[in-house]
Amino acid sequence: MTVDSFKFMPRTLAESLKVWPYTDMSAEEIPWTPLGRPLQECTVALVSSGGLYQECDRPFDLDRERREPLWGDPSFREIPRDISQGDLRAAHLHYRNDHVLDDVGCMMPLAALEQVLAEGRIGAISEKHLTIMGYQPKVGTLLRETAPLMADRLREMDVDVVLLSSG
Repeated sequence: MTVDSFKFMPRTLAESLKVWPYTDMSAEEIPWTPLGRPLQECTVALVSSGGLYQECDRPFDLDRERREPLWGDPSFREIPRDISQGDLRAAHLHYRNDHVLDDVGCMMPLAALEQVLAEGRIGAISEKHLTIMGYQPKVGTLLRETAPLMADRLREMDVDVVLLSSG
């Protein structure tokens, strides 16, 4: 099945983005840290690019993105491990938010991670997970500012392994 990332965008914007000159980062070295202990002893956190946030938190800035279609909110949010699906919200212009709210597991697989813990395949689950809005046509702020802040936060939470989830 082909995924059309531009399906929910205005046609003229989608056509212009299909040829957008994204920065070629293929020449950069990929940061890789070998796992220092068995996975069964590791604490795992999820990082989702689904634009999810708690009902009581500030949503991602869709108004600015509507005004500036080549801008994506580079901030991140924390999601508690024990959040109920009803307390999650989605703020993203590039997929149908109601689909994710019907089954948040497709964008942030919290229940699946709990199952992996119950099976003894990981040591623990972080009490918080992180989420960003994955639409980032200009990744500079995300790479220079947001990602280091997220990495610092994950270290503060003593996370050993991060599972990335995107739509």
